[in-house]
Formats: sequence, structure tokens, C-alpha cells
Amino acid sequence: MFLVYSFFTAVLGQSGIYARKHLESELWQLQENQKKLEYAHSDFLKTKDSLMYDQDTLSVYARQLGYGRENEEFIRIMGLSIANTANTPAGNVLYATDPVFVSDKTIKIISAFFGMVVLVYFLINDFLSRSISGG
Repeated sequence: MFLVYSFFTAVLGQSGIYARKHLESELWQLQENQKKLEYAHSDFLKTKDSLMYDQDTLSVYARQLGYGRENEEFIRIMGLSIANTANTPAGNVLYATDPVFVSDKTIKIISAFFGMVVLVYFLINDFLSRSISGG
């Protein structure tokens, strides 16, 4: 009975192999998301620097947002919106999920049931061996 309890606890328990694999996969997803966010952050820093110190880049971004220079005339076609091509990913939202495991109470019940099955088997085996031998 103790061996069954130990086995199920080690494999399916709260700190078992199955729960640990789930947590490791979640950790991997979080690390991948962090790498993507760090890459996006470095891109944003580069964009910020180029907007602060390069007038040509600032002019291109202003043009994309629909701004123009002084004394510049625009012809606007009705029905078309301003084309905003700025891509600003904010990363993925990852929700932590609880690891799937079998509760300790369920493992104890399974172990007790297994112990009873083994006990009944030995009792029946003993009864049959006595009845066959005539004793």
C-alpha cells in the first residue's frame, strides 16, 4: 500500500513529475515571451533615439501620421483614413494555469483500495490452499 501511495505521489502528486513538467512548459513560454518583449523594447529604444536626434526620421513618422510642413497643401480623398503603419506589439498575455495533479486524498483512497484488493487476494489464496489440502 505504501509503494502504491509513493508511486502515485511521485508521478501524479502535487509536486510530482506530471505537475513539474507542466510548470517547466509554462516557464519556457514565459521565457520566450520575455525574449520577444526584450527585442521589442530594444526596437522601441532605437526608434525613440532616431526620433529624438534625426530630423528626417521624425519627418517620415509625422508624414505617416498625417502631419505636414508649414505652408504645405494637402489633397485629401474622402472616405480614406490615415494610413498608420506603425507596428507596436506589446507582447503576448500569458495566463498562469494551475498544474494538473491528483489530490493527496484521492491517492490515499486508491492506495487503500489497492491494499484491500491485495489483502482479499491473500485471504482467498489462503482459504483455497487450506480447502484443497484438506486442513
